[in-house]
Amino acid sequence: MVKKRPGLRVLVVDDNHLIRWLLTLILEAGGHEAVEAESAEDALAFGRETPPDAWIVDEVMPGMTGSELVRAIRRSLDPRLSAAPILGISGRAGASADLLRAGCDAFVPKPVDEVWILAALGQAVRGRRSPLLDAPAA
Repeated sequence: MVKKRPGLRVLVVDDNHLIRWLLTLILEAGGHEAVEAESAEDALAFGRETPPDAWIVDEVMPGMTGSELVRAIRRSLDPRLSAAPILGISGRAGASADLLRAGCDAFVPKPVDEVWILAALGQAVRGRRSPLLDAPAA
């Protein structure tokens, strides 16, 4: 019997509740757990308290932008935050460059697509995964 690897706990950060709902459905269909935050400030507070395995961050939000949130995550002294895979999303022209420059591992344009989201999340995780995490137990 093949043992299925547990999914990721992903913090979805977007001010649009419909986008958060759609991403939650996509993540759950891909075997992951989604946790939602409607602002960068809420996400940062939540992430510091309960660090997620990965993040999906929208660029355009009131208050702190997605790029500002990503920079804050990457500057964190807590490696559970600073080393976490981050997938950026946005419908704004130029947002991909802003998010990737801030420290995102991958980017998907809006409107989001299930295949692209799951593939980009996988890419982000593979890019950040330490070989020690995949080593078999002794």
